[in-house]
Amino acid sequence: MQKFKSDDKKCFLLAEKIEQIFRDGFVLSSDVMHYIDSTFSNPSINELEEIINDEHNCERDSLVELLFFPDESVQIELEEFLESKDFKKEDEEKVINYILNKKLVTTIRFPESKDSLKFFVPKSSAIQFISRLNLSRKLNKRLLKAINKFVSDKRRTPVKVRLRNAMTVLSENKIKFLCSFFEKIKVEENYFFKCLDFILDFFDGIKDDINIQQPLVERKRSLFQNLQKAVKFEELLNKNNLEELISRGVRIPHISKEDAMNNIVIIDTITLAVYGEQYSSPLER
Repeated sequence: MQKFKSDDKKCFLLAEKIEQIFRDGFVLSSDVMHYIDSTFSNPSINELEEIINDEHNCERDSLVELLFFPDESVQIELEEFLESKDFKKEDEEKVINYILNKKLVTTIRFPESKDSLKFFVPKSSAIQFISRLNLSRKLNKRLLKAINKFVSDKRRTPVKVRLRNAMTVLSENKIKFLCSFFEKIKVEENYFFKCLDFILDFFDGIKDDINIQQPLVERKRSLFQNLQKAVKFEELLNKNNLEELISRGVRIPHISKEDAMNNIVIIDTITLAVYGEQYSSPLER
C-alpha cells in the first residue's frame, strides 16, 4: 500500500472502496430501464453502447448521469466508513484525484438478463458520483445517539443515509422532533420510511425556529380541504360533462385523492407518535 499522510489515508481508503464499487459494476434499476426504453425506443445492448460513447448525443449526458448515480444501496455500503471518519469538504478533491488516476473500467448489467457492457468511467461521472456521497455532512450527536438507541439494526443505516442526503444543518427544534420521532414511532418498515421521508421533505418547507406541530396541522387541513374539492368535482363531473364545467368556470382540482389521503394518515401517525395526547386533529375540532 502507498504511504500517505495520516489525514490523507482515509481519502485513499474511501477511494479504494469506491473503486471496488465501480469495478463490481452496476445493475440497471427498473426506473433507469424505463428511462432508457422511453427515451431511446428500447435500444439493443449495442445501440446503448453507441449512445454512451457518442459525446455528441444530446441525451447522452443525462443517461450517463443516471447510470452512475449512487443509489441508496451504494450509500448504505459506504455509510459506516463515512461515519467513522472526519471528512472535510476539501477531501472530496483528494478522493476524486485518486479515482481519476485509476482510469476505471466498469460494467453495466441489465436486470434479469445476461447482457452487459463495459466502458471507461467518464471523468465527469466519477466527480458527480463522489460529490453526491455528501462526504463532509455529519449528523448531530444527539440525533445519532437517538438513532443508535431507538432505531432497529435493519433500519439504522438507511436512516443515516437519508439524513446525510437530506440537509446539512438541522435546527434545535427539528433535532428534538426527530429524536422524539425515532424514540416513539412504532410502525412497520415500509411505513416507517414513508413517515421519515415525509418529515424530511416537510422540513425543507418550514422555518427553522417554528413550532413544528402547527405547520403539520396546517398541512393536514390544507390536504383535507383539497380532498373535499376533489370529491365535489367528481360529483359534478358525474352530472355534467367536462366541457360544460370548464365553460362555467369550474376549476379542475389538480390533486391525487389517494396521495392526499395517504399524507393525511402519515401526518396523523407522526403527530400522534411525537405529541401523543397533546395532539388533536384539526378535523375533529
